[in-house]
Amino acid sequence: MSESVETERTFEVPRRWSMPRLAGVGRVTEVSPARRMTQTATYLDTLGLDLLEAKHTLRRRTGGTDAGWHLKKPRGGDSRLEVAAPLGRGAVRIPAELVEQVADLAATRPLVPVCRLRTRRVRRRLLDESGATIALVEDDTVEATVLVDGERVHRWREVEVELVDGGDDDLEAVTRALLDSGLSVSDAPSKLARALSEVRGRRVPSKKGDPAGEVVLVYVGKQVAVLQQLDRAVRADAADAVHKSRVATRRLRSALKAFAPLFDTSVTEPLRAEIAWLTGALGGPRDAEVMRERLVGLLESTDPALVRGPAASRLRGFLDTRHQRAHADLVKALDSPRYERLMAALTELVVDPPLTDAGREAAKTALPPLIHQASTKVEKAARVARSSEDAAAREEAIHDVRKRAKAARYTAEAGGGAVKGDPGAVAKAWTGLQEALGEHQDSVVARGVLEEVCAQARKAGEDTFTYGVLIGREAQRAADIEGEYETLLSDARDAARSLTS
Repeated sequence: MSESVETERTFEVPRRWSMPRLAGVGRVTEVSPARRMTQTATYLDTLGLDLLEAKHTLRRRTGGTDAGWHLKKPRGGDSRLEVAAPLGRGAVRIPAELVEQVADLAATRPLVPVCRLRTRRVRRRLLDESGATIALVEDDTVEATVLVDGERVHRWREVEVELVDGGDDDLEAVTRALLDSGLSVSDAPSKLARALSEVRGRRVPSKKGDPAGEVVLVYVGKQVAVLQQLDRAVRADAADAVHKSRVATRRLRSALKAFAPLFDTSVTEPLRAEIAWLTGALGGPRDAEVMRERLVGLLESTDPALVRGPAASRLRGFLDTRHQRAHADLVKALDSPRYERLMAALTELVVDPPLTDAGREAAKTALPPLIHQASTKVEKAARVARSSEDAAAREEAIHDVRKRAKAARYTAEAGGGAVKGDPGAVAKAWTGLQEALGEHQDSVVARGVLEEVCAQARKAGEDTFTYGVLIGREAQRAADIEGEYETLLSDARDAARSLTS
């Protein structure tokens, strides 16, 4: 990544204008032969155009002499700070360092393609008597395809003067010559601003009368933004980054399933399958991380007299190795074309959502029945759990209750303020049940891990007493949670009814 200060001025070009003679203007003694090139740039912003509003532009450009990613920030006057990064493979894989620099502007909105510019450029260098380049004069014919708010194409011609080794006096001298030739200084701060001059940033739907599908898409967009903004942290295995990203994928899948009638499922169902793949890739290191924290903590809280032989070092080594391997597999997945296609499909969903007639209905009409349906599925799963007599079957049934509760929580969250009642209170109630049952499931998984490590220790001829102690403690934790289960379920069910009654 590199930074540089860019000072340039843009001019409007009238019809039948031709470039004047610039040799002899100020310090210019020679004008180089014209060099022709074609450049294509994809610009990214939020649907609300938050970057543009803050006079920032983010693009990926191919062709010409400066192919790559460019983030331009205002510096005052005709100058801007340009941050450049390598081209990479596509416009979906935004360099993490650039995403981080605009994260405050984008907030919870994802960065999506908003415009594509194809520029046929004629470049001339203005040279001084020593042969140094004072400035570049670039005659651009632009075709801009706006990708948001209804796709359309704009065309225009403009001239840019960009300082290289020259100073403000040189820029003023060239400006006077161009103005005398019939040009006028452009009011548009950038090509992107000109292309999007008639586009209003998409507002955030949140009211009861807003289209239901658009309300849900705000929630979907927030999850896509999480994946974009945490990319580098996930790769670096930074604290909580993998966890937050996996939660985002679960929220995405849950929203697309619970609110399926609002969207064309021929688009969303294949997408859900790909999100499940990413959830699985994130789940490996996250589950290993949770088990490491849980079992090491359990071991450290155990009476030292009950820790026999190399149990502590064997358990830590087993858990560390599992986590490292899982994280390496995750990074491979993030580097794959499959991940790139998934992120492209998610941004396309946000930009051009495949809404059905139900998705265009008012949120107050379309959302409550779907939120109620998600809550009903928890109750059905709970009845199955109550009727399970076999211990293993009951544990599996309780795990299903947890998954349904999590889906109900995310569904209530997605409804936001567009439905009556208090979605936040409902989400909180389902969260309490979900987290308790998550603890229960972690206990079930932990016992399986301990049994696996115990088997390895037994094979190595080591004392396995400690593993039995830990398994017993985990079993007791699970039993304690089952004792709280019905109360938590009842509280969540009552809160959920407040949205649909």
